[in-house]
Amino acid sequence: MLRRLIESRLAGARRLASEVVEGLDDRSKLFALELAAEQQRLTRLVIIALAALIVSAIALVWGAATLVVLVWDTEWRQTVVLALLAIWIGAAVGLCLKAKDLLSSAEGAFKLSRQVAIDDFTQAREVLR
Repeated sequence: MLRRLIESRLAGARRLASEVVEGLDDRSKLFALELAAEQQRLTRLVIIALAALIVSAIALVWGAATLVVLVWDTEWRQTVVLALLAIWIGAAVGLCLKAKDLLSSAEGAFKLSRQVAIDDFTQAREVLR
């Protein structure tokens, strides 16, 4: 009786080991694909964050220049400077919102790899029972 129990456990462990070895190649390819996608997303995030920082700095400088120009007595100069200031501020806000969207999309990182790992662990538990 003990021998049959041990043999069934060993057979389950052998089956599990062979399935793990067979699945490693597929899982490594899946992980590599998702890693490349995550790297691309993070690269875009860094570029957009740097652009937002640069545009914000320009907007700050432009705002200071706007304050200086507002004391000058010219009819169209104030309108043009305020319009350019609004454009720079709008660009900075837009880039910040885009960076926020990229950060919030991190929840989907490695989604398939995590799901496959969960399925593998569930299957392993069933085989070893």
